[in-house]
Amino acid sequence: MRQVMYFLGRALQLLGLATITAVVIFFFTKMSMEPLLIWSLVGITEFYLGTFLLRSGEKG
Repeated sequence: MRQVMYFLGRALQLLGLATITAVVIFFFTKMSMEPLLIWSLVGITEFYLGTFLLRSGEKG
């Protein structure tokens, strides 16, 4: 179970980084600010949820 939590945490971190990278790329297009803000919050949540899973897997 610890390995599943580890890989799920790493996957969420990578997904969060990819989402934030996409937001940075889309910032330089004609995309409006509201979707960029929403996707930024989604990316941040994904990344920190992955970090939380990694930390909780170390303790257990």
